Amino acid sequence: MYSLAVLVAIIFLIAVFAGPISFALTFIPGDGTKRKMIRRVPILVLTFMGLVVCTQLIIVSVPLLGKIVALFGLATTYLALRREFFRDFTIRNALRRRGIGGGSSRGNDGHGPAGQH
Repeated sequence: MYSLAVLVAIIFLIAVFAGPISFALTFIPGDGTKRKMIRRVPILVLTFMGLVVCTQLIIVSVPLLGKIVALFGLATTYLALRREFFRDFTIRNALRRRGIGGGSSRGNDGHGPAGQH
């Protein structure tokens, strides 16, 4: 029973701390290629472990607190990956490139106060 408790503790520690630690690692400045690689390898390892464990916790039937911990882990892992590898990506700009949403009315297209007569 002791080994089962240790295994559960390790799983929950990975779910709770993998995302925040990898997110904290993204704040380390890395100007050179070597420093970037030294920073990115632990981020990738931690985010992979966090994604696998948190996804399993969401899929498997665990109590509500376990699912909340898993969602927290997934959210912080997502933020870490986004901050490290996709800094300039925004959903709004991606949708605008496809012609969906965005934009403002200049008033001469029939939308807005100047076009209502």
